[in-house]
Order: sequence, then structure tokens, then C-alpha cells
Amino acid sequence: MKVLLLGYYGYGNYGDELMRLGITDFLKKFNIQYVTALPKRISKDTISRFNIFEILEYIYDSDAVIYGGGGLLQDITSTRSFLYYASVINLSLIMRTPVILFGNSIGPVKKKGNRILLRNILKNKNTFLFARDVVSYKYGLCLNKETELSCDPSIRYLRKFLSVEEFKSKNFDKTYDLLLVPKNNKKDIEEYSVLNNYFKNIIIAPAQRTDMEISKKLSKKLECELFEDIEDVDKFTSLILSSKFVISERFHPVVVASYYGIPFISLENSKSQRFFRKYTNRKEFFAKNLIDIEKRLMPILNEPLKLNEIMDKESDESYKKLYKTLLRATSNIIYK
Repeated sequence: MKVLLLGYYGYGNYGDELMRLGITDFLKKFNIQYVTALPKRISKDTISRFNIFEILEYIYDSDAVIYGGGGLLQDITSTRSFLYYASVINLSLIMRTPVILFGNSIGPVKKKGNRILLRNILKNKNTFLFARDVVSYKYGLCLNKETELSCDPSIRYLRKFLSVEEFKSKNFDKTYDLLLVPKNNKKDIEEYSVLNNYFKNIIIAPAQRTDMEISKKLSKKLECELFEDIEDVDKFTSLILSSKFVISERFHPVVVASYYGIPFISLENSKSQRFFRKYTNRKEFFAKNLIDIEKRLMPILNEPLKLNEIMDKESDESYKKLYKTLLRATSNIIYK
């Protein structure tokens, strides 16, 4: 069995690389051959995502194409990115190669033409959606019965760290009162000054390259440490585990925090609210700003979310269903 694995990989984004590690661990365990599309070819099992001839060759030669997690099919961040992923999916479907959207969030999609493209993709009989949030699941199910509510692909990788303390000690010899993960936007950094009233030992870590500039500014403003080794997934995960509290404007740092029971606040992230809806109805974990942080801290500290058991169970079920879907795809019942 061969698959082509696509996602927003190779750009120094912590969450996407974490999901890739989860999926490739699954593929290796079941001896499934795979090639990963990256910004440029770096080994025999990778291809350039920008080389259309390589993409076409490996789509044709593969039993399935896996879109490995995240919000790939949305045009809020970039219409160009949406059209790239939609085009590769359509090429796959034209070539009758099944497309598995594993651990994906669908939308938001604002432009009418893009919404039509999305609906046609999801309605295709060779498209299989594993939605990681309830909103995406309900939308997908309206268009395609081959829709499952699934885990985030990263959970399979997180469970590999059986000894949290041992894993922490390999990378950090101290703990932090707060890990702050900001997002590169036009927000006035003065808002973050309030954090010094509640946390003493703060470290700031950008979850992707584009957030480095704002992270450096905040590090100076708050007079705290800056973590810059952002492309080391294990080290970033270890940093989260070495923190007593996490405030993040990016999605995956709070997923990791919730898995290990570390108190967190997800700041200005509708993606987080959609995802966590299947685990909790508590709203104190999600905030638009830091104005009322004092009211949120005690309830979160007294009763943090620890979701490893339910997430592990969900992960097991999701990857089993993924394997069964791949078997169906290679049986010639569905395609070719």
C-alpha cells in the first residue's frame, strides 16, 4: 500500500509538524509506504509540493492521498493556500485516487466560488472526511456519509511520552510559571503587561516562524525569556510540560496542555472553541482578551482539563477507522 501525505508541512509550524509525526508513526507501524510533500525534496521519501509533475506522478502511483490534519480547507488565512489544496484534491479525484481528510477542520470559507469548490470536494464518493471538531463533522455529514468525528492527529504522538518527568528533564532543568504563545497580529502589546501581575517566571515561545517578531517584542516588554528553537517539536513539547500555565493564541499548544492536564487559556482562537466543544462546555478556557484574566485563573487552576484518557481512546478509534478506510481504498471496490 502506498500513500501520498500532504499538509502544511516543512514551514516550522509546531502544530502541523506534531500532526505529521502522529500520522507517520501510524504509517510506519502498519508498514504503509508513504511519500510526504514538502516545500522542497530533502530525501527519497519526500517530494516538492510545488513540482506539479512530481505531484501528479505520486497521486497516480498512490493508493490514497492523505491530507494530514489542520485547517487546510479555509480561505481566511489565504485564498491561494485554499486553492492549492483544493486543486490537488481535485486532481486526485479526477485520477480516481481516494482522498482522506484526516483530522481536518473545515472552513471558514468566505468566497462563494471557494464554497462551491469545497462542497463539490466533500460530496465526491472518493472523499473521506475525518473531522476533528463537531462543526466540521456536522457540515461534512450533510454532504457525505463517509464522514467521521475524529481525533486531532497529533494525539498519537503525544501518548508516546510515557514518562513526562523524564521527557521534561531531557530538555529543561527548570519550570516556568507561564508559557505565552503569541500570534503575529497588529495587537497592541501593552495588553500583555497585565501578565506580570500574576506570573513571575515567564517564557515566550512562537509556535511558527511568522510569530517570531511579535515574540521578540513581547520578550523585551515583559522582560522575560524567549524560546527560539521552534522547529524542534520535542523540545517545544517539553517546554509546555515544563510550564505551570499556558496562554496561547495558537491551537496546538493548548491541545498539548489539555492532554497533560496543564492549566491553559486559549486566546482569540475560534478553532480551539470548535475543537474543545466535544470535551467540555466550560467557557473560562477561551478568551478574546486578557482583561478579565483574574476571574478565569482560579477556576482553571483549581480544575484544569486533563483529557489524555478520552483523547487516547478517540485516537485509537480514529486511526483504526483510518486503516480500514485505506484497506477499502486498496481493494478496488471504491475506485479504479
